[in-house]
Amino acid sequence: MKHAVTLWIALLILPILMLHTANANSTLDEIRANGLLTVCMDIRNLPYSNADPELPGLYVEIAHLLAEELGVKLELHWLNTLRDSLLADMIRGHCDCVIGVPIEERAMSESIQLGKNVDFSTPFYGTGYVLVKHKSNQASPENLEDIKLETLGTEAGSIASDVLRQMGYNRRVYRSQIAVLDAINKGQIAYGYVWSNIGWLIEKGSRIQQPEQTDTAYPELEIVEGFVPQARLRWNVAIAFSKDKPTRKTSELQDVVNTIIEQKWSEEKLKELCEKYHLPYFAPFQEDEQK
Repeated sequence: MKHAVTLWIALLILPILMLHTANANSTLDEIRANGLLTVCMDIRNLPYSNADPELPGLYVEIAHLLAEELGVKLELHWLNTLRDSLLADMIRGHCDCVIGVPIEERAMSESIQLGKNVDFSTPFYGTGYVLVKHKSNQASPENLEDIKLETLGTEAGSIASDVLRQMGYNRRVYRSQIAVLDAINKGQIAYGYVWSNIGWLIEKGSRIQQPEQTDTAYPELEIVEGFVPQARLRWNVAIAFSKDKPTRKTSELQDVVNTIIEQKWSEEKLKELCEKYHLPYFAPFQEDEQK
């Protein structure tokens, strides 16, 4: 009798466990059947993501758009990327996708064999390194060649620092992006060459800011309008899917997501979202431009 009761309890629990497991790395049919899309997301990484629903971040808002287009609810699987890897957690089966991944291993902080483990959607926008200057500086260079003789401040250890050195530019390295902004503010350098999230730092002064705080942290600085990152310092951004389990037919989900990006997400809408978080918007770069 005891064994029969144990078996009966096990049979009751098993479907619950199976349902929980199906919520991540799911096929399109499973996502729709469960009515749930699970996305791995950094818990504190503004302007891209944030656990506070009052200030969610660009990629959280895009995740909501994606779930809405799929006709399902959104579940965010929160991680602290100072300790954990979004892509690795996806590959382990904890979510269906990761939103906002540069399609270039050099631009990532995570050591993942992209071609072997990760597939990408159609890119939905481009990103890269941008120029920052003091507003009193009336020049508006469209590329680095226009300011070949200027000293460019950049973050130590960044891709920009390495590429500028290789290309023979006069670069000066600083310990952080904020240190670069401080140097421009003090007139020590004319331009900073920094990652595109710098607009958030100019406006907010830190990665996390309460929604009611609107004072500009660097009111005298701005991103150079019209400047487009050059080929070695720009990347397309997409949605990543795990291909660790090919039998799961993740390509079906990938195909539907591609259709949503190409047919549903207008450039105007994406620009609007980027501007909300002080991020410059670039249309996806052509593949031959990236080589």
